[in-house]
Amino acid sequence: MIELEVIMIKAKEALEGGFPEEALAILDDQSLENSCEVLFLKGEIYFKVQRWGEALNQFSRILENSPSDSKAESYCLMIKNILGFYHKDLYNP
Repeated sequence: MIELEVIMIKAKEALEGGFPEEALAILDDQSLENSCEVLFLKGEIYFKVQRWGEALNQFSRILENSPSDSKAESYCLMIKNILGFYHKDLYNP
């Protein structure tokens, strides 16, 4: 458990330092794949760098394990709204 906390701290420091790819590399460990905490942080990082598909996948995996997670559900809704955006005047001149 302490190892997970150390990994999370390092990843958050890298993200706050402006290195999202480094933070993702820190979290890219197969043994951490089922941790909701890790999935959520990875989802937030993908959301921040606008990699919508990967972010949606991370938050959806959280909802599979914990369907009542309101934060993950909110992120999924935001991402779906972003991906579903359509403005007829902008795209059909």
